[in-house]
Amino acid sequence: MITPPWSSKLILTLFACAAVGATDVGRAQIRSVTQQPYPTGGNSVAWIWNVPYVSGGGPQQQLDLYVPTEHKNEPLIVFVHGGGWEHGDKMGDSLNPNNLQLLWDGYAMASINYRLAAPAAVWPAQIQDCKAALRWLRAHAQQYGYDPNRIGVIGESAGGHLVAMLGATNGDKTFDVGENLNESSDVTCVVDLFGIADFTLPMPALATNVKALLGGPAQERPELARSASPINYVHASQPPMLVVHGTADRLVPYLQAEVLVEAMEKAGAPFYFHTVVGAATTRILASLSTPQRAILMRVGEVSACLKTGRSSR
Repeated sequence: MITPPWSSKLILTLFACAAVGATDVGRAQIRSVTQQPYPTGGNSVAWIWNVPYVSGGGPQQQLDLYVPTEHKNEPLIVFVHGGGWEHGDKMGDSLNPNNLQLLWDGYAMASINYRLAAPAAVWPAQIQDCKAALRWLRAHAQQYGYDPNRIGVIGESAGGHLVAMLGATNGDKTFDVGENLNESSDVTCVVDLFGIADFTLPMPALATNVKALLGGPAQERPELARSASPINYVHASQPPMLVVHGTADRLVPYLQAEVLVEAMEKAGAPFYFHTVVGAATTRILASLSTPQRAILMRVGEVSACLKTGRSSR
């Protein structure tokens, strides 16, 4: 596989700690702009659909597994769909497990559903489901052949919010309820694609969605708004996080990424902030044949931290 020079440098800079145990490098806080994508290889994959991760939960508490047939004990990437907490599905839409290319790089993948805010599942049902899915995945790692100690998460928009919460609450059992409580819901690295970080900030385009998620406007549900905001959980020992956001995003304001990155910077948490100048959410997702596709391909570089085990905690 041909690898452009910029990607080699990025891997070495961002996740050298995972490869050689250098804590100071692993705490790197890096920013970049979009470059051209690079090609990926191919592997054989088995798909396992509609697996319940809680007893009697229904379709919104199921997951799909995509498991390489040529390798065992590979890292697992968990995809969390977007949709404003009111719609969306683990099979994806503009962004889905198939076009992430990680499947064809030898990783195992899971894609999870979670209870939606419409009609009645208010916060914190969504993060509780994500953590329940992670615990189930760890409990069944030997059965399906992936490594339970190397689990990364990726999500877009509402899914970006949820994966940021997963990373920021590593080591915190507050949202761990239900089954498989002997298993950890911690993750090894996070890819947050234009997610929400602070529900106390204005988001006019998402006002209806936020109201559904919190059971009312954020200003009338201040405790839930704070509870749902990843910036309130950021800590120095959380796993590395890639944050990707477009400066022209009218749905999820670019400010959301800025406040999350600022919080991680202050806490000393490891991150990589990738800004796409002039791009909105729809452009990032739809223009996969343009240089914006590099954003999604860079997930492969972030997941390089999984190749050698745990994050630099």
